[in-house]
Amino acid sequence: MREAPVGLITSAASEELLKDRRAETVSTPWGNAPVLTGTIGGREVVVILRYGEKLTLPSHKINYHANIWALRELGVESIVSQNAIGSVNPAIRPGDIVISDDFLDKTKSRAQSLFDESECWVRVDFTDPFCPRLRTELIAAANKFSNRVIERGTFVCTEGPRFETPAEIRAYQREGGDIVGTPLIPEVIFAREAEMCFASIAPVINFGAGMAPAVVHFGPGSMNEIYYKQGLHDLIEKTLIEAISALSTERSCNCRNALVGGFHGEPPAWMKAKSCMV
Repeated sequence: MREAPVGLITSAASEELLKDRRAETVSTPWGNAPVLTGTIGGREVVVILRYGEKLTLPSHKINYHANIWALRELGVESIVSQNAIGSVNPAIRPGDIVISDDFLDKTKSRAQSLFDESECWVRVDFTDPFCPRLRTELIAAANKFSNRVIERGTFVCTEGPRFETPAEIRAYQREGGDIVGTPLIPEVIFAREAEMCFASIAPVINFGAGMAPAVVHFGPGSMNEIYYKQGLHDLIEKTLIEAISALSTERSCNCRNALVGGFHGEPPAWMKAKSCMV
């Protein structure tokens, strides 16, 4: 099994994006995690298909513990999360690409820490919820292929699997939300606790409920049509290839030290934290 410094969490990865792919299985304390290994832009990567190979898992049923742990076991230091999502902000329209800098957690039943089922716990800093270094590199890559890159935004993560109501969308607007979707939490939290860099690239494929006619997956004007038939999918894959190929190996951010000063008791080395988890 190949190790890789870069991880991609997405719903699908074409043959053009992920080269030399191999299906692997990583054993974790929370069960097996299926992964794909290969290369993107000439770099070794590990890809997680968050909804499963056949898109059979809703966001609230994903084994986030196993997925993030598998990435770390394979040497991943930086995770790019690709999310096709809806707009809460009328100024952000389908076809825009948002590189979020903050989030609102509106989930209801998801684990809030990698350490929830252990005898130890952590309190990590989220002043910068997404890695500033990785965000900068995603923004630079996206701007090469699109003039519709939104360089800041608050990602509202909801429980799903249903779409939101118009009243909920209005509430998220009042709270400062910009985009809305279901897959972000707890990926971003677990990555920080695992001392990995994490950033999201989010193509917008619909307006939230009440901002436009009913939200639909398939058919004329649907989310699927906007993403695939209007070229957004290809644009995102080009951006991912550019970003990953140019990704700096120097972690100038503080993500790698996220556990320092935040562990319950004396801050342990990561392997000691690992033994505490299992």
